[in-house]
Amino acid sequence: MQAALEREMEIIQHKLDISSLLYDDNREGSDADEDLLADVGFMYDDCLEKVTCEFTYGVTSDTDPTPRVSVFLSYVQDDPGFVQSGHYVWPAAPALCEYMVAHFKELPRGNIVELGAGCGLAGLVFAQLDPSSTIIFTDHDPGVLKTIEHNVTKQSHRPKQARCHTQSLRWGPQGANEVDSIDALQGGTKTDLIVGTDVIYAREIVALLFWTVDRLLTSSSEGQFLMCSSFSYDEDTEKEIDAACSKYGLVRTIVTDTLGTKGTRIQLFVRRDHEE
Repeated sequence: MQAALEREMEIIQHKLDISSLLYDDNREGSDADEDLLADVGFMYDDCLEKVTCEFTYGVTSDTDPTPRVSVFLSYVQDDPGFVQSGHYVWPAAPALCEYMVAHFKELPRGNIVELGAGCGLAGLVFAQLDPSSTIIFTDHDPGVLKTIEHNVTKQSHRPKQARCHTQSLRWGPQGANEVDSIDALQGGTKTDLIVGTDVIYAREIVALLFWTVDRLLTSSSEGQFLMCSSFSYDEDTEKEIDAACSKYGLVRTIVTDTLGTKGTRIQLFVRRDHEE
């Protein structure tokens, strides 16, 4: 009991130390922040206790009950709070995976980008659904990207899976060079599908998120952004999403909505000219 308490106090102190560094008004520029994140691993990965579990979806066939998708994932089992959110499997991720498996024939294939990838569950599921695709996992947290790289290696039981890459990505104009790096990983070809789970956690993030979505879909009139959330947005956030859709020529469709029963909401965003 005493050891557990001491560990909790250690994590809390890490939170205080990192927060004071991240929000120090004397620090200048995003480059300095990026250096800091790299130095501390941002989410201080070493302090988090992780488990490895299997996530399965679908069946191989009517006569073969073997799971169609089987992903082994290392992650923080207990909700670690906002600061370490990327190490936790939020409810939206499994829900989106179930949707992708059930509606796979309707989804674009090719270059798949997962935004705010966290532990990488959605991307790893798609990697097994379509081994011919290329999956690029993105996040701004170096510790999260390290976890994803580890999780990619845990899928050796499924020899056929897509090529997987990780890429640091900040949303908004400050991440322009990182979007270019994603383009390079795709060999200069278009992004076909963007997926994201619980990526909107504040109204202020919406404009930055959709700036990035627009840039990723610049060369793809048929590209799609599939987003799943496990909580409702307030009215101002909803208006911000609508404004972003108007600005970037996107049509927003609510695909499923079970938030009223403590479920999730899945939304699809496509270019207006493609929808017409």
